[in-house]
Amino acid sequence: MADFNILNQTLNTGQVILKGQKGYEEAINIGNLMYRYTTPAAVVQAKSDNDVRSTIVFAHKNNLRITVKNGGHSYMGYCLNEGGIVLDLSLMNTCHIDHKKMLIHMDAGLIWKDVYYKYLEDKRNIVIGGQCPLVGVSGFTLGAGLSPFSRSYGLGCDNLLSMDIVTWDGERITVSRDDKDIEKKELFWALAGGGGGNFGVTVRMTSRMHKLRDEDGHVVCGRLVWNLPQQKADFEDMMNSFNTTTCPNELTLDALWSHTENKQLTGGMTVIYNGSIGPAREALQNLLAFNPSTIELKEMEWTEWVHKSEGWDPKSKVFHHHASFIFAEGAITRELTAKISRIVEEATKVVGITDKNLPNSPKCHVLWDHIGGATEKGIASDATPFPWRQGHYVSNIKMQWTCANKTKQVHEFIRKCQAELLPYAIEQKAAYINYIDRNVRNWQEAYYGANYRRLQEIKTKWDPYNVFWNWQSIELLKDGKTVPNPGSVEAMESWWLQYASLVDPEHLPLPETEQDIYERDAELREEICGKV
Repeated sequence: MADFNILNQTLNTGQVILKGQKGYEEAINIGNLMYRYTTPAAVVQAKSDNDVRSTIVFAHKNNLRITVKNGGHSYMGYCLNEGGIVLDLSLMNTCHIDHKKMLIHMDAGLIWKDVYYKYLEDKRNIVIGGQCPLVGVSGFTLGAGLSPFSRSYGLGCDNLLSMDIVTWDGERITVSRDDKDIEKKELFWALAGGGGGNFGVTVRMTSRMHKLRDEDGHVVCGRLVWNLPQQKADFEDMMNSFNTTTCPNELTLDALWSHTENKQLTGGMTVIYNGSIGPAREALQNLLAFNPSTIELKEMEWTEWVHKSEGWDPKSKVFHHHASFIFAEGAITRELTAKISRIVEEATKVVGITDKNLPNSPKCHVLWDHIGGATEKGIASDATPFPWRQGHYVSNIKMQWTCANKTKQVHEFIRKCQAELLPYAIEQKAAYINYIDRNVRNWQEAYYGANYRRLQEIKTKWDPYNVFWNWQSIELLKDGKTVPNPGSVEAMESWWLQYASLVDPEHLPLPETEQDIYERDAELREEICGKV
């Protein structure tokens, strides 16, 4: 058994938190009940590169798994692990902006909320980040990084210039886009879109910033909504018009099929326009002609629109599951639109939506993130690990439910949806690594296409002992053959299904305070560890 006192003596007092100690539950809390009770032996809250180095060396020496937690938004809970160390980077959260060079230097423990509200003082500047302010900067960017401004300025990984990383043996190195060292340049390529938790621990990164099109730093945000099935014809006509019209790069239209109070199904477009209200309305003329029941468009600063995603906080008492698909330009046919509308209607029955539609109640949606434009033009499929440059719509289906007995049914339903929607995806397989999903078949090609072998070669060079792994991380090569990662997704799913009934939200009262929640979770964790 590892002696964590040794690591404690190397770091400052209180940075190593063992299971059962104060602060443990808070440090590893994630919003999804499917994975919340994965139980690491310890959490290390790093404050410096040396802390990261010492923790990696200790974990490797003691044959302990190590995973990295930034924002805690991994769809599969891969920031946690069973019996190992979670390296929590949240205290490494400084940022420096070089306004003259339009560069932003970000520690890997930052979340986008920090960047937007504390550091981007000049609201005319934008960095390629996420809409949800609680998503981690490093996980977002390492997984390619889809932004509402990607159509204007590219993906998060396209704007990366350099990264500092600590490797499996504790060495801290800097890699850059134009690195003269070929092996380091290859590592940079792999990190810039290859997904987190594969090659080492990224501790900071430098990216380009951009000036918004409007000289006052304003954008136009809002939504267009159609009620379904009441406005089915208008909605499908609108989607057909959208599918056959080329949008200006300044216009991002993220589709959303969902439901509101009283179980009203809706289809809509989230609008984000990089410019002022006049040109925005002109760009939206075609869609506005199809009689949306709701039109909300407002010129504002970007931070006014950024919002917190529901369900990902300590008070969450729901299970989540997701699946993703990437569609090419022209794929949003009437047939696909109608199919997605039907899927959402069926999904509402599977999870059992309620009239009140509260944050912690059953929900479902299908959405897409609108890319193309600057993410596509002149960029080869092997320019970064993200290969689907012809993709325009990065879609996911999300279901959340509160009855543990529905877990198997939801998983089976999402597999059915995958079978229905994959024929419309690029090469009938394209998916997105930051919407990671254990059910995706042949995930190596679905996420990375023809780039996977190159990623394996880089992994084998820079992490030869597979210190950094999860069930869908880049696999090593040995004698030219793939070495599968330890364990299996199927075994992991079986383990989760065993404990789901123990944390069934329908039978657990929600404590009043966050501290009460952490105390309850500690008790549940002990029960789970004793039974499962």
